[in-house]
This record gives sequence, C-alpha cells and structure tokens, in this order.
Amino acid sequence: MDELLKFRAQSISKYVDYVKSIIEYVRSYGDRGLIELTAKFDDVLLKDVVVSYDELESIANLLPEDVRNSIDVVYNHLTSFNEYFKPKDSFVVYDGLRLGIMWKPLSSVGIYVPRGLKTYPSTLLMAGIPAKVAGVSRIYVASPPKKDYIVDPAIAYLAIKLGVSKVYCVGGPQVIAAMAYSTESVDRVDKVVGPGNVYVQVAKYLLQGVVAIDGVEGPTELVVLADDSADPDEVVLDMRAQAEHGKSSTIVLISDSDKLVSIVESRLGSDEHTYFIFKVRDVEEGMELVNKLAPEHLSLHTSKNYELLSMVLNVGAVSLRTPSAIIDYLGPNHILPTNGLARFRGALTIYDFMKTVVVAEGRPKKELLDATTSLAKYEGFKLHSDSIGVIYGRT
Repeated sequence: MDELLKFRAQSISKYVDYVKSIIEYVRSYGDRGLIELTAKFDDVLLKDVVVSYDELESIANLLPEDVRNSIDVVYNHLTSFNEYFKPKDSFVVYDGLRLGIMWKPLSSVGIYVPRGLKTYPSTLLMAGIPAKVAGVSRIYVASPPKKDYIVDPAIAYLAIKLGVSKVYCVGGPQVIAAMAYSTESVDRVDKVVGPGNVYVQVAKYLLQGVVAIDGVEGPTELVVLADDSADPDEVVLDMRAQAEHGKSSTIVLISDSDKLVSIVESRLGSDEHTYFIFKVRDVEEGMELVNKLAPEHLSLHTSKNYELLSMVLNVGAVSLRTPSAIIDYLGPNHILPTNGLARFRGALTIYDFMKTVVVAEGRPKKELLDATTSLAKYEGFKLHSDSIGVIYGRT
C-alpha cells in the first residue's frame, strides 16, 4: 500500500512559483502575453486569441461525417440525462413561514479542453451539456492550438452545436489566468472547469477565490474490486483501458480470489504500465480498502455488486460489470475527483453550474417569534430582535 500511495502522490508545490509567474505575465500583458506564451509553449504564432465564427465553421466542416454523427448521438443522450436531473425550485410552509430554495444558473463558465497528442471532444460534451441545460448564458471554451488546426474540428463542431460565446485557441495556465481576470479579448468568467496537465491544475488551485473551479485533478485512477465470479478478460481489459490515459495513471486490482489474481498478474506482466494488485480476505474488506483509497473510478466485478454499492463512501464513479470507460463517453460524467479528493467531492454535474437562492415569507408562530427575538438578543443583535418584533406587531 505504501508503494501505491507514493506512486499516486503528486505534489504541486514545485510548480507553484513558475505558474504564478505565468499568471502575473498574463495580468500585465493581456492578449499580447497570451500570444507570446502560446508561441513559446505551443510553437504557434496566433493572430488572435479568439477563433472567429467563420473559422470555426470552416474547421468544423472538415470533421468526418461518422464522427459528427457519433457526437450527435452522444450529445442527445447526455442532454436527456442532464435534463432529467435539473433541479426545480421548491417551497414549503412550515411553522407559519413559507420557506424555499430557488435554483439559478451561473452567468458564465469557462471550459478547458486539453489537447496533447490527442483531442478530447468528450470533455466538452461532459462539461458543456450540463452547463447549457443548467441555463448558463455565456459558455466559453479554451483549448491549445496546433499547427494543423487552430482548434480541433470536433471541438469546433461541438462548440457551434452548444452555441458557445467564444472559443479561445489558447491553452495552459495562461488561459486559466485570462478567464479568471480577463484580457482585451478574453472575458472574465464565474467558474472554470475541465481537466488538464499539472500546470493547468496549479493555475486553478492558485486562482480559486478569484474564480470558482471544479477541482484540482490529477492522473486517472481505477480500482477494480473483483471476486471468483469475475471474467478475467473483462477485468484485464477494464484495467488496460484506463491505463491508456498514461503511465501516471493509478490502476489497481483488489480481489479475494487467488485464481483471478494469478491470471491477471500473468496477463498484465508484459505491459509497461505499473499495476497494483492486492489480495484481501473478502470483498467486504476490499470495499473498506476502496473507501480508504477514495479513487476516481471503481469497477465492481463481484457476485455482491449491489450489496457493495451500498457500502460505497469515497468514490468518484462506480461501474457494475460495465466497462469503466463507458462513463468517459456516456456519463453520468468523466470529470471526476482524483488524488483521494473523492472523500469530499463528487463528479461534475448540472449542480456545479447552478447556485441556490433561499426565500422566506410569512409570520412565524408565537413560539418561534419568542425564540428568535431571545436568541438575537443573546447574540447582541438588539435591532435584529426589535425589527422582528416591530414587523410582527410585537414589542
């Protein structure tokens, strides 16, 4: 276990000063700073940090029809799911008071979509759709440019489909800073969401408070909890699929089956990726270990899946005899807490793009009035007590 925790640990402290310097450069030089940093880090000389609508359309038209159709199918699926869970305003009359909670969308959101050797339209689907269904009026997308396309065709197509306000062809901590503070072309937003490399995550960490964030995320994590009923082929493929995210991904098997452990060890032995395998007394003990690890993904391959599901405390997402990769594309969402943050955070959902406004109206019953004025006086707020008494005709 110590070896696993050491492998999983990712300290951001050594990046803080460097990212701070980038943030301050953007604050000082605005668009010019973004263009200079993009030339330095991405080797792309930008004319403008905003992709025009005409250019978006032109790039989107390059997207193969089969990919376009796939995006449409997934888009419709995720839209229906998020509409189902959209919260409704609710009011209740209780002890003479009408109390309520209203749900309001955030005004503006910035979505960061990484772009390394690959591109990730699924990230824009997972963040853009709940934001749109929530009613966010201004959605912005930022993604690093490449020399072939200033923005990936799939991102361009999806940005148009979502009706985003602007697309920024800038990546890294510099664009997080720009969306937090604004520049000549980049609008300030209320919240920034989306995955990214350690520099992007450190920028989010440093700027939280200036702008809201979804979380500070690390590499992908998967824990497979399996027993004798598990299909070894499915377990191995599930693990290898998540390892595809990169060598820093944390991939773990926990099992009470000697046979399964032996098979999985033999099949993964030739892989370059580092896997961790733990033998436990039973799956219940395995579930205790899962909750201690608080992983991003948990994949259950046991004969007690639903019983174990009720024991889940600290997990970002759970799949039951279902490939964990399904969550990456069909939801509920693949923007999930890592590095043990599932202890107090959950997946990105429509609720992350909304806020509550509480409402009160009415005349509390006498017992509550007396208790309220008494409590206000105790706290030293005489005028609070007087205002309540006067308004309700009491002295």
